[in-house]
Amino acid sequence: MKKRLIALFLLFTLLIVLSSCKTFNEKNLDTDNITETSNVFNGDINDRRFTRFRQSDGCSYSQFVETPEGIYYLKDFYVYFSSDGISKYVKLCSKPDCLHNDSDCNAYAGANLISYYDGYIYYVAIDKFNHYLFRMNMDGTGHVNIKPISTTNERYTGFFEHGYLYYYKGTIFGLAGNTNTVIYKTPVFDNSEGIAVVDTEDNDIGIGKIFLFYPLDEYMYFYTYSPDSECSVCRYSMETGQWSEFVNTEWCYENVFTDNDKVYWYLNGKGFYEYTYETGVTEKVAESIGDGLYGISYNDKYIYAYQYFKEKYSSVFPMFYIFDRQYNLIDSVLFDVEREDCFPPFYVTELEDYVILSSKINSNPSDYYLLKSEFGSGDIKVRKIGD
Repeated sequence: MKKRLIALFLLFTLLIVLSSCKTFNEKNLDTDNITETSNVFNGDINDRRFTRFRQSDGCSYSQFVETPEGIYYLKDFYVYFSSDGISKYVKLCSKPDCLHNDSDCNAYAGANLISYYDGYIYYVAIDKFNHYLFRMNMDGTGHVNIKPISTTNERYTGFFEHGYLYYYKGTIFGLAGNTNTVIYKTPVFDNSEGIAVVDTEDNDIGIGKIFLFYPLDEYMYFYTYSPDSECSVCRYSMETGQWSEFVNTEWCYENVFTDNDKVYWYLNGKGFYEYTYETGVTEKVAESIGDGLYGISYNDKYIYAYQYFKEKYSSVFPMFYIFDRQYNLIDSVLFDVEREDCFPPFYVTELEDYVILSSKINSNPSDYYLLKSEFGSGDIKVRKIGD
């Protein structure tokens, strides 16, 4: 049963991620205007709220971007904008008479992740049979090709953090059909070539073992999966060149959170766990939430638990639970809204005052939110975005 639950959950996660990774029209996105920019950056690199990799966003990470101008959200290859995250999301295009439904729309990026840096939105898209790094203005205009990343034969998977794109030339979920194990990084603010950061084979992470990777501050985190050992995570210090031990979390990255001191995770039916890097000790720190299958998101102040299934594989109107970081239950709310997809609604991200939720996984932007000011009141309302 446990193996079947893991397989089902991995499939569900894959469906969410691949909903924004399908084949798209290889439109010419202005490759005749290769940018020449300075190697010297004087922007807002230290404002990490805008440039940090949003690990807690789970399957929506690198699609939801907070900026000084407002909120940008990538869905089904189009970029949407909301001034504050709870106002209505609109496609980022002001072209007269544009129908906003094809690749000529300014909001179309043809990408599966976006990022903000120094006054621009960045993304990677296919053009002329290669993956290129692009940028666009905050109003959706001025799509500019910056530099090539990889060929379509090599493929590409990457994530943005603090003005850099970290990537490898392959696809996620086990590097299927790929022979590359090197992670590269390249700055978004100039047209210099990428440089190698680490070769995962140095830590015996060979072809077919990587399930996911992401950059976070000075570290690169790697998730591996196999039917025997299930899921593990380790990290590589980009400052010291040192690898950590593998931490067996038994579950995939969706319910795992990492920081400089610990690895945190939740196992359905078992409870909450923590691994401390300094001691090398794993401890169970809290009991399980209850029956069913839950997704967990760890944030600075709260832990959010959202229910996918109640019993076995029967979907339900999910409960949404709010815990503090000491695993004390603060409040809960039933997400009893109509949904268009076969899967339950899911957590997207949190902002300073709100938690953003979605009733759709395949198209359109997020459509519901919670007020943090209502946490602990016992009377949380699920509100429609834009109302």
